[in-house]
Amino acid sequence: MAATLAPVLWHFAPNGLEAGELAALEPLFALLQQRDLPDAATLEAWLRDESELTARIGAEVARRYIRMTCHTEDAAAREAYLAMEQKVMPRVRVLADALDRKFLATPALAQLDQATHGVLVRRRRTAASIFREANTTLQQEEAGLMARQQEVMGAVSVDFDGRPHTLQQLSPYYENQDRSLRERAWRAGLAARRTTWDELESLCDRLVDLRTRMGRNAGFDTYTRYRFLELGRFDYTEQDCLAFHRAVERCVVPAVRRLDERRARALGLDALRPWDLEVDPSGRPPLRPFATEPQLVDLCTRVFRAVDPRFADEFAVLVEHQLLDLMSRKGKAPGGYQYTLEDTRLPFVFVNGVGIHQDVQTLLHEGGHAFHAILSRHFDLGAYRDSPIEFAETASMSMELMGLERIGAAYSEADARYAHARHLESVLRTLPWIASIDAFQHWMYANPTHGHDERRAAWLDIRRRFAPAVDWSGLEDAAAMQWIAQGHIFQHAFYYIEYGIAQLAALQVWRNFRRDPARAVAAYRRALALGGSRTLPELFAAAEVEFDMSDRLMGPLIDEVVQQIDALQGA
Repeated sequence: MAATLAPVLWHFAPNGLEAGELAALEPLFALLQQRDLPDAATLEAWLRDESELTARIGAEVARRYIRMTCHTEDAAAREAYLAMEQKVMPRVRVLADALDRKFLATPALAQLDQATHGVLVRRRRTAASIFREANTTLQQEEAGLMARQQEVMGAVSVDFDGRPHTLQQLSPYYENQDRSLRERAWRAGLAARRTTWDELESLCDRLVDLRTRMGRNAGFDTYTRYRFLELGRFDYTEQDCLAFHRAVERCVVPAVRRLDERRARALGLDALRPWDLEVDPSGRPPLRPFATEPQLVDLCTRVFRAVDPRFADEFAVLVEHQLLDLMSRKGKAPGGYQYTLEDTRLPFVFVNGVGIHQDVQTLLHEGGHAFHAILSRHFDLGAYRDSPIEFAETASMSMELMGLERIGAAYSEADARYAHARHLESVLRTLPWIASIDAFQHWMYANPTHGHDERRAAWLDIRRRFAPAVDWSGLEDAAAMQWIAQGHIFQHAFYYIEYGIAQLAALQVWRNFRRDPARAVAAYRRALALGGSRTLPELFAAAEVEFDMSDRLMGPLIDEVVQQIDALQGA
């Protein structure tokens, strides 16, 4: 049974607004620009009306992006998205900046309740301080390059085992007990990826150059500081990120390398190769928990219900409104995401399922994002429905871990123990990868004129700090190009450390859930319902977890994860 959600009512933006047409948008921006704001009441009404307009525009962008990523071979869908990003949004950004400046200049601003609006004011002051009209042209070009990266990756097809596969559809082979089959599948995927490297490296070069120019236009020596402000990173610095890297190196890398040594021994290998990381070392067959989208939906619904029945009801909203696209196919962009349609305040979830357990984890993850959108939809101001990325990822990663504790609602006891241990191992393995990608992006934008050989050498230096114990002999070029498969580098610059911060918070939610499930869920839902109306440390506190990127917090959490893996595996 789906939860009953109140419909969104419009007070300012017309019901039939053509949100992709500047001719329809500009008069509404003009009305907002011309309105007198003599006191707090009129300013708050103005904020609500402005939010309605930006929500309608945001929903138009979202729908066009969704169509493009669901059908990357559809030239019309791509052109419609690019028309929005390259023709409409540059002008919208200029008009929105003018509204930022009107808001910040009004004397009525001093009358607003700071406890309620302090976060919003800080965001808008920052946005106004870094906005440069010259960057809107660069952002048009950036959108085109990002769309091309999606198109390139969506078009990759691998002929293997007698039929074409997407890269995602090769994943089940990596879990097969036949090592020669795993290796052949892995090498087939590598061969297909190699054909994209030249173009993707060129796209990366152009993106680094564009983004560096954006930062310099805004008065910064490099893109890094500009991007930190653009992402709203008010509560931690570049130095905190470097401290996180060091903590991962000290606390997590040794644990992962011990797991790798155990895996190699169990598989009877002197050294692990890249195709040996997904297979079960005990020899059990891989999990194949579903084959169709309805089966995946049913499986995750059972898990959500076991965590808390309200989550199952809220997930049913997505099913009822056809807001899911969950199975991999040729022409679909890789990866997974949740995108909120701001006009309905409902989330759309995109996953590339191929029938493996990792797809279940991905839907649990994106389900956490969806619940965040639903629980914070009560805010009329879009700024308060938009939480800091670090906390948005806490919502998703926490749901993964709470779901793992209740995966027995959908799996046999033996399969549940296996899936549980495997995911906890993946948590440990992911943290060094997060540190690698973040460190790599810091290096790229600190050295924006680097060449391809320098970039590959820098990546290898970083991976020597963080990589698992894997033998890449004969595959040195692949080792040097691992980074290119990480879409965030192209699509969302510097958006990756958030996963590490969120993982530490999610492990605390997991620890709380294991000790007192009802209290942990109550705190989780309470924090998600705050949306983006509080600072990052305040949101963490509402969830009853600490905001800390150091080894003081990381060390004990990693120890608890290792202990639980050992208990589940009988080690």
